[in-house]
Amino acid sequence: MVVLLEARKINLPKTNLSLSSSSSPKVTSLLYDPNSLSLALMHSNSTISLYPSFSPFSVSSSSHSLPPPQTLIPSPYSASCFLSLNPKPKSNPPNSRTLFVVAGPYGASSTVLLRFYILLKSQKFVKANVNCCQNGLKFDGRMGVNVDVNHGMKVALAGSVNYFAMYSASAAKVLVLGVKMEGDVEDRVNLRLVKCAVVDCCLPISCISISFRYLVLGELNGVRLFPLRMLVRGRVGGGRVKRLAGGENGNLDGGVENVKMVAWNSDLPNGLMKAYRESCVVDKKVSDQLKFKGSDVGDGNIVDGVAGASTNGLLGANIDGHLGSVKPRSLKLRQDSHGGASGMCFVSFSGCMAEGSKSAEATYLCTKAVSIQSLSQHKLLIMDSNGDLHILHLPNSAPAQMEQLTGIMQVRQMAVLPDISSSTQTVWISDGFYSVHVVVVSESENSTTDNKQSSYGVTQAIFARENIQQITPLTANAVLVLGQGNLTC
Repeated sequence: MVVLLEARKINLPKTNLSLSSSSSPKVTSLLYDPNSLSLALMHSNSTISLYPSFSPFSVSSSSHSLPPPQTLIPSPYSASCFLSLNPKPKSNPPNSRTLFVVAGPYGASSTVLLRFYILLKSQKFVKANVNCCQNGLKFDGRMGVNVDVNHGMKVALAGSVNYFAMYSASAAKVLVLGVKMEGDVEDRVNLRLVKCAVVDCCLPISCISISFRYLVLGELNGVRLFPLRMLVRGRVGGGRVKRLAGGENGNLDGGVENVKMVAWNSDLPNGLMKAYRESCVVDKKVSDQLKFKGSDVGDGNIVDGVAGASTNGLLGANIDGHLGSVKPRSLKLRQDSHGGASGMCFVSFSGCMAEGSKSAEATYLCTKAVSIQSLSQHKLLIMDSNGDLHILHLPNSAPAQMEQLTGIMQVRQMAVLPDISSSTQTVWISDGFYSVHVVVVSESENSTTDNKQSSYGVTQAIFARENIQQITPLTANAVLVLGQGNLTC
């Protein structure tokens, strides 16, 4: 059988923000949003070019070059992501909007600056105004949103629908933030930003991702899962934490934290509450019953708790009325929190190992997840630092299961276009040199609820003339390849 392939070379544009008149910044990476067909090119001088409605077939046939970008985001930037805003998730796609979020250092300070660019109906990205009223979030009309978190050497972003996550390695925190459009969604660009949850990290994180149902943290020897619904609605285990009065400085250092008051399933609005003179111990397993010790510790300062769906200012709440003075609060968790009722868990790569294989166990203990992407609503594809691929199965009524894809080359880059409507998924992989391979993944006929298995195979191989820097899928049968100064589709 003969398979016809078509390739098109696209010359990258030269920006006007080059460091000197004789040199132009190179494109170091790219992001593509399949919902709005928007393309973001990251340059070596920390600027970003945005192209709405990008198509390789709309590029000029004479010059084969991208035109100058409609929107050029000035430096600096450390991380970025696309985000889909859908005020009514069950409505038709025309109601959704695309948001581009950029993170970077805030001036000369050590905090993080978030800038928001929304795609208008006229197919143009413009800077959006943001309303935020929580502690640690402050909007600067000229700059953006100042997040009171240390920027440090590494900041990462991961976007989904209406929510995105930000990780700061220096602050050892993961923030889950929600975004909602205010006013007339047809022509207004005002946004409301809400800090939904904060995860205090005690272990190194190599990558983050938000799938259809989970916040996923890449760690050594596996990944950690936090149910997204729990994070944005403040439900942990069997109860809802409304307020949490903190111990000394509100720190979460160590495995156990002394706190002064916890109100479960309280009907009071999330404003000021009186701290009772009693103490309890919150163990790492947050779904455990609270253990009251009965010692007097006095009144303490209110620290971040959590607002339920009625007062979190995001999930259809009306905080402009009698609750107007109430600030939404965010859920606070430890990275190593776990509990079967809440759904938080750690899934290791060792589930793929042969039992009793000490050499394999030693290899996985120093292996970390470096890339996490969604295959479908119930599957995640994970690439580890050894170049191996793993599928994490997330069934509704069974524990998560990890499966390794064997017999595949050492992978250095992978790209997936999630498809929940198809029983098979297409994965693009590369060895980081001159070849791109197409892998088709589907569920095996021998797969059961207790033992998930996948069938997969390489169907095509594509060779490039230039060293491959990055691959990004455009559709199920088209991929964008970033080479040395050129794009190839």
